Amino acid sequence: MLFDALHVDGEDLLDAPLSRRAEALDAAVPEALRVPRVVVDGVEPARAHFDAAIAAGHEGVVVKDLDAPYAAGRRGKGWQKVKPRHTLDLVVLAAEWGHGRRRGWLSNLHLGARATDGSGFVMLGKTFKGLTDATLAWQTEQLLAREVERRGITVHVRPELVVEIAFDGVQTSPRYPGGVALRFARVLRYRDDKTAAEADDLAAVLAIHAR
Repeated sequence: MLFDALHVDGEDLLDAPLSRRAEALDAAVPEALRVPRVVVDGVEPARAHFDAAIAAGHEGVVVKDLDAPYAAGRRGKGWQKVKPRHTLDLVVLAAEWGHGRRRGWLSNLHLGARATDGSGFVMLGKTFKGLTDATLAWQTEQLLAREVERRGITVHVRPELVVEIAFDGVQTSPRYPGGVALRFARVLRYRDDKTAAEADDLAAVLAIHAR
């Protein structure tokens, strides 16, 4: 599947705007061999194209500036990946001591969903993304107050703190007991309005994976 044209029939298109490169690609390559694309002037047609890409099993779309030249080897400001954002309320099961500028703070969070049989929590992965310095300081204090065990750099805690996590998708993973893991997980906020018993369960995670 082709998505761009850099040189066609003796014409160098590297510095040409995307609109001209797309025109050259359309003239040179059958539609069946081109990545589907649409030029839009509003939100709704863009959303329709995005929804069609997701329904076809793709991770998302790439939004590109029609006036931008080709930039080899770098993303630049001419295009932007857009993926669906899912969120879940999960429970912090443990955290790892940070290093570098995060030394002295508990940083990498171990995230769990409620087990559907009520037996506890099922780990789905880890994340240290989305944490501000203020959040790192606050969560270190809160997690140490709930500490139950230490193993190396990992501090295991009572499963009480609920955190809202954004992620791009759920993938199959033999690494974790639930058989799935979150892709590109990052912290949005702590949910002090929710208890661990109100966190999302593994069934909610598997439903996203199935979709």
